Amino acid sequence: MFTGRVKELTLLEEKYRSKKSELLVIYGRRRIGKTSLIKKFIENKDIVLEFEGIEGEQTKFQISNVANKVIKFTKDPYLNDQSFRNWDSIFAYITDRIINVKRNNKLVIFIDELQWMACNRSRLIAIIKYYWDIWKEKNVMLILCGSIASFMVKKVISSKALYGRISTEILLKGLEPSEAIQIFQNKRSKEEVLRYLLVLGGVPKYLEEIDLNKSFNQNINSICFSSNSFMINEMQKIFYSQFKEGTTYIRIVNLLKKSLLTQSEISKKLNQKSGGSLKDYLINLENAEIIKGYSSFDKKWKKKYKKYKMTDEFLNFHFKYIEPNIEIISESKVGKLFEALTGDSFPIWMGYAFERFCVKHALYIAEKLGFAEQIISYGPFFSKGKNSFQIDLMYKRIDNVINICEIKYHSKEIKTTIIPELEKKISLLTIPRGFSVEKTLISVYGPSEQLKDSGYFNHYITIEDIF
Repeated sequence: MFTGRVKELTLLEEKYRSKKSELLVIYGRRRIGKTSLIKKFIENKDIVLEFEGIEGEQTKFQISNVANKVIKFTKDPYLNDQSFRNWDSIFAYITDRIINVKRNNKLVIFIDELQWMACNRSRLIAIIKYYWDIWKEKNVMLILCGSIASFMVKKVISSKALYGRISTEILLKGLEPSEAIQIFQNKRSKEEVLRYLLVLGGVPKYLEEIDLNKSFNQNINSICFSSNSFMINEMQKIFYSQFKEGTTYIRIVNLLKKSLLTQSEISKKLNQKSGGSLKDYLINLENAEIIKGYSSFDKKWKKKYKKYKMTDEFLNFHFKYIEPNIEIISESKVGKLFEALTGDSFPIWMGYAFERFCVKHALYIAEKLGFAEQIISYGPFFSKGKNSFQIDLMYKRIDNVINICEIKYHSKEIKTTIIPELEKKISLLTIPRGFSVEKTLISVYGPSEQLKDSGYFNHYITIEDIF
């Protein structure tokens, strides 16, 4: 079932219907739905030529694989007795026999897993550049898609070869809550759907593993806590398929699973120079939505003090409950390991997970609150020292407003006891001169009637608003 991606599909349609050729680059982490998005887009298009790189294969095999697709597309009997020796020969043939053929509609060429087809080298990108300069006069839409962010950013988007030629870049991220809930087809409650998103995030492939005829506990046992479960080795697949230097990325994430750290602090703990490659690692992890960097609204907290936090829902769950118990899970035949291994700690973990979820979807929540276009910066706020405190989420807005959010994952409506708790935090804040303060309560079931009548909060976000 394909769901969501309305913005992306609308953009792709606009590019398809434009009167000029378009070169698009789409990238994002594995399992995020890049291929599904393009397949949905091209399903009703008249002329489509698709290629896919094969992981782990050498250039000779990649060329042979593309040649087979060309043979099927052209049905040219001449090719049965011919072989393409290199990329140049096959692109020359595509240009002569496919690109230069007269047609009424735009030709779509979709190259998936480009990094595998290129064998992680720049040579193929240079050839694509050469032929694109010919194709761009022929009403062509070329889509280059890949799952290795470092390759797609460095050797495609930032390459000198394609400089000024790419018309659109799409960094595909997880489904927003309003998109993810559609997968459940009204068969599960909003509360249960929220639990899935707190554990698995908005990664389409993960959510597709859920059996809608089973409960949350049954599904989590099946896909996370059985010896042959879908998710048991997912952490390794994320880092060693997504990134070239998986070990270094895992070391960074292991640091960030416990605390917020600046780039300088990460550098010291890794014993690696700050900047350069470390900066690239952090950018790649952010692009994959595994971590997120936040800057405080406080002017004293400069950009170089931006703190990074691990935001990937499943990895947080993995490090808490799966990794410490991997041997038990691999060997056990017990059907309810999830309940046995999480115990009384799970509700507490869910509270923190809900905070992370709301911070990760801060811009989505700001849209619900009606001030998304006013935001200067946002994120959690931490103050250390004698009067240490934490504010779950804060927005600094261009209209001179500081919006302070209190996040509560409770099974009941929130009572007025929250007021002195939040007031104490606000009293310790240094509010910039000329700024007003607005207060928002983000919770599952909203305020009690007494809290609502108090008028203390300016805004409320509930599970109904989230979905």
